[in-house]
Amino acid sequence: MSADPNVAGMARLLYVVAGAAASSWGLWGADQGWTQWSWLALGGALLVFGVIGYSPVHVLLAKKHQKAS
Repeated sequence: MSADPNVAGMARLLYVVAGAAASSWGLWGADQGWTQWSWLALGGALLVFGVIGYSPVHVLLAKKHQKAS
């Protein structure tokens, strides 16, 4: 099952920028140990979500619309 894109435009750019920022913080700003790995994992996930255009948060919070038949 593939992930259908549900994020586009500015939101996608924000995911990529936030992922790069979190990853950078994990590489150079966070303390050694589990915090560093946590920031890297969060940043990596945000980068992947931004690149593929899919967000599970949007799936959980989106209103279910019925299509007109």
